[in-house]
Amino acid sequence: MSKSRDPLALTPHWHVDCRLENELPDDRVVSSRFLVNLPFGAVTLALCIFFGLELSKDLSLRSFIADWSRRLADSRVQVASIKQMQRDYAVVSSKIEMAHQLVRNRLFLYGFLSELGRTRPDQMTVSTIESTPTGVVVRGTLGESSDRATQLIGQYVAQLAKDPEFASLFEITVTSFERDRNTDQQNFELTFRLLPAPAPAT
Repeated sequence: MSKSRDPLALTPHWHVDCRLENELPDDRVVSSRFLVNLPFGAVTLALCIFFGLELSKDLSLRSFIADWSRRLADSRVQVASIKQMQRDYAVVSSKIEMAHQLVRNRLFLYGFLSELGRTRPDQMTVSTIESTPTGVVVRGTLGESSDRATQLIGQYVAQLAKDPEFASLFEITVTSFERDRNTDQQNFELTFRLLPAPAPAT
């Protein structure tokens, strides 16, 4: 109802309006109190939605972390097993590398003995073959006179120096040559010194 009308004013009605309009409730469709509370309510609702979303994210993250923590705990045995396998592989790898280094060695004993037996003179007897850090030392005897043995050993060294199997690997020298008084044979010592390995091609 409108509160601006004078209650003592004359109206078409036959009786006096005795209503106390100031004490009557506001009967407007949209009250001012509602209009004031509307923005505050909207802000409160927005805040509730925002905090609800954040809480949902937090709970989801906590659940995700707990799930992965459980998975990590379950896989500790597998991780320990994998680490042990890695250590075993490292040991085996070092052994394989060592074997590879041995195989890569330019001097093969079987090949060396084969070439030595193929090229030696018939008068030569090989008694010992000794490996050294720098090469190989071959000792033996020559069943010839001193002059003939000297000639044979010189020819043999020259022959080995021209042999591609030896010349590519060794520098060959006579390091000892003397007569054995007991057997009247000539004792010799040949040193096969390994040449430096060729530089890898680039």
